[in-house]
Amino acid sequence: MRQLLALFAITLALGACGKPTATPASNVTTTTTVAGNAAAKAGSQRVLDDAIKAGGPGCSAAVGSAGKVVWTGLRGAADIATGEAITTDTVFDIGSVSKQFTASAALLLAGSGKLSLDDPLSKYLTEFPAWASTVTVTELIHQTTGIPEYEALLNSRGFQAGDRTTQEQALQAVAAVPQLSFPPSSRFAYSGSNYLLLGEVVHRVSGQPLPEFLSTNIFRPLGLAMTMDPVGQVPHKALSYTGGSEGYQATGSAWEQVGDGAIQATPSQLVQWADNYRTGRVGGPKLLEAQMAGAVEIGPGVPVRYAAGIYIKADGTLDHDGAWAGYVTAFRISRDRQTSVAVSCNTDDQIAESLAESIGKFWM
Repeated sequence: MRQLLALFAITLALGACGKPTATPASNVTTTTTVAGNAAAKAGSQRVLDDAIKAGGPGCSAAVGSAGKVVWTGLRGAADIATGEAITTDTVFDIGSVSKQFTASAALLLAGSGKLSLDDPLSKYLTEFPAWASTVTVTELIHQTTGIPEYEALLNSRGFQAGDRTTQEQALQAVAAVPQLSFPPSSRFAYSGSNYLLLGEVVHRVSGQPLPEFLSTNIFRPLGLAMTMDPVGQVPHKALSYTGGSEGYQATGSAWEQVGDGAIQATPSQLVQWADNYRTGRVGGPKLLEAQMAGAVEIGPGVPVRYAAGIYIKADGTLDHDGAWAGYVTAFRISRDRQTSVAVSCNTDDQIAESLAESIGKFWM
């Protein structure tokens, strides 16, 4: 699922590359600005209204500007059985959008001298086979390790999304891989295993489980009520659904892995986090530089690079999408880092990337 979403995101990114970036005129009046904002808000809400049927599962969206939430849009139900509507407080599993937080955690540790990005994986996961000595922390961050996807490894062992699987089981499945799919740093290949292992490195270096480290060092300092908890009872969390025109079915996952996903958040919280890419409020200039440093090409001739858990498009904008167990999320940040868009839905029949792209045209 995550692999397909990544490919879809790349396709959208290519379609958006090369578009001219509008430059605000210096003589725009306050009246014009107000009218423009009103039109952007109305147009953004229309995007949701046109895509989502009333009474069915739906989406929440937010736009941020310089750290402030300037628009929110809502459409659909958080629980179609009760008719409970999605609100600005409704929480979603943001899937792979979580990766940038795991990468930032590792970079914070590197910035404080607690690990080196050139360290081999074997330094921290000593129980892993010989190939772990050829993989570095940097290669985990940039998805260039050749480590196969743990989701597929667990599936091959007979586990399905509805079965309980633990962090330890996923680590054991990866450790059982006899050899890498390709030599490290020879190419990019998106794999959740990279971030599962990166999260475990953060755990072992810091002495804190990854969710606790993120809360202490990122979420709380930024005043964000986000959490990394894939299976807990999170207040105000929407139920998730699969299906569509022929009816919806509630879905879910009992997989407990963290690092490659599992953050629970609202779109408003995501666009507030986005402003850290502008201000460096957490981590400072050192983190901002490290997040973009060493970004790798995702394929020959593809004008998109993969940085620290986030894609950099040819026009300088940032994006990442996520999908897990019926939830889908799209996250976008403008080239000047002033504006951001986030869309989360509780049904996999919505294409959050397209919604974010359409909403972004009004603001970015």
